[in-house]
Amino acid sequence: MWTNLILNMKVFSFIVFTLLIGINCNAQKLSFTVDGIENDTVNLARYLGNKLYYADTVVAKNGTAVFDGSKHEGGLMAFVTKEGRYFEFILDNEEVAMKCTNVQDMVGSMSVSKSENNKVFYDYIHFMTAKKRENAKEMEAIKAHKKDSPEYNKSKEKIEAIDKEIEDYQKKLVADNGDRFIAVLVKMSMDIELPELPRDDKGNVTDSNYVYNYYINHYWDNVPLKDERIVRTPIYQNKLEKYYAKRGGILQIPDTITKYTKLFLDKMDQDKDKNVLFQFTVNYITNKYEESNIMGMDRVFVYMARNYYCAPNDKAWWVKQEQQDKICERADKIGRTMIGEYAPMLILPDSTEDKWINSYKLDAEYTILYFWDPKCGHCKKVTPKLQTLYEKKFKERNVEIYAVGKATGDDFERWKEYIVENKLTFINVGLTKNVYNQALEDPRPLLEKTTLQSLNYSDTYDIYSTPRIFILDKDKKIIFKQLSISQLEEIIDKKTGHDDDEKIFPIEEEPEDEKPENH
Repeated sequence: MWTNLILNMKVFSFIVFTLLIGINCNAQKLSFTVDGIENDTVNLARYLGNKLYYADTVVAKNGTAVFDGSKHEGGLMAFVTKEGRYFEFILDNEEVAMKCTNVQDMVGSMSVSKSENNKVFYDYIHFMTAKKRENAKEMEAIKAHKKDSPEYNKSKEKIEAIDKEIEDYQKKLVADNGDRFIAVLVKMSMDIELPELPRDDKGNVTDSNYVYNYYINHYWDNVPLKDERIVRTPIYQNKLEKYYAKRGGILQIPDTITKYTKLFLDKMDQDKDKNVLFQFTVNYITNKYEESNIMGMDRVFVYMARNYYCAPNDKAWWVKQEQQDKICERADKIGRTMIGEYAPMLILPDSTEDKWINSYKLDAEYTILYFWDPKCGHCKKVTPKLQTLYEKKFKERNVEIYAVGKATGDDFERWKEYIVENKLTFINVGLTKNVYNQALEDPRPLLEKTTLQSLNYSDTYDIYSTPRIFILDKDKKIIFKQLSISQLEEIIDKKTGHDDDEKIFPIEEEPEDEKPENH
């Protein structure tokens, strides 16, 4: 919960905050008196998401530091001593005067003489601190007693009562404080109330997904998405992280993520000049899924790039053209090989350089595209295992392997030697030395038997590291990608009706260094 951040006094590093900061023309004197700071240099910091960034500096006079609040946007801020201790306060178009009588316990010794927001804020903090202690006491009692014993049940009832007391306090605080930012903060931290599962006349559940669907559709109900100030609090990013969590998050399937992301972002002022909330959110989602190590989540990155960064839908006003071009180029590359898309056709020669093999003309139930490099240490471990699977399982089940080896320049002879020495019997093709040289000189004669996307297969399939494994169905659509050998075996066994077969390379025994970067 966000109050944990309030109560956790910790040292943090100041980072230059590069986003543009608007100017509020109303004079807002921010006065902080802290026993023990004397004439120290002290700072203000502002939140962006759940991180604090440097915002302002003054020298305290006789223990009192005064800042000009009109220089800063509204939201949750922090007063920071030279030792890195800090307390938080709300900036919301009002004068602020606060005093701490103990620098070692600034929150506990806090009193607020000016700022209705902060008076309510610190009453809330002190209330929550007391309830946290009560809850911890009852949790210890529960651990000390046998389940369902009178003592156990009594403590459980007390915890439920504490939860109800907190809920009632929060609701009253929100109702009593109207448009004050403290009401916004507390309401954001409250979970939405969920309905009961629908049942028929006999009490049977009629829709087991009803509560989940309600939750996903109403998750942001308590969050004012047109209020930019919310991005200047840790609560907002905490809610984002829960919504988009890798495991246990609300959104887990790529198509569901893109659907609800659009609905979510459409509630913001996307066209408002320099909307920091929209900027932060788009950056967060895009970066998360560009870096995701979960198969298929690259679809979300491509969606974000095409709908918010790239023409004709480019809305990312904060991104320089050079960076925008890189994002869009990256999205184009990834977009060609997303799960569910037809795999780009490859036509490449075998080691004789006489026979050109078309990946689309393989009459196979499943086709495995395997990109590798005979010099790659990881490939040297994986490739023989792939041959073992082909011999013992795949070939007889009409599962073909189309292996594209790095065979350019000096790698040509090494590639051929590796094929012979390791007795690779699946299809081995590559951009061979002679073909590569001819393509550099004049690729036009080659286009009578192949394609530019084949000659540029590394770019076509975004092969930035090896080995890389893709599984295609009979129609040559990509159904899995970026797999380890163990994952490949398990998937093909399942797809070909051999789910219960003994595994040659069990997942639980798979070495860490043989797992792909993205799996």
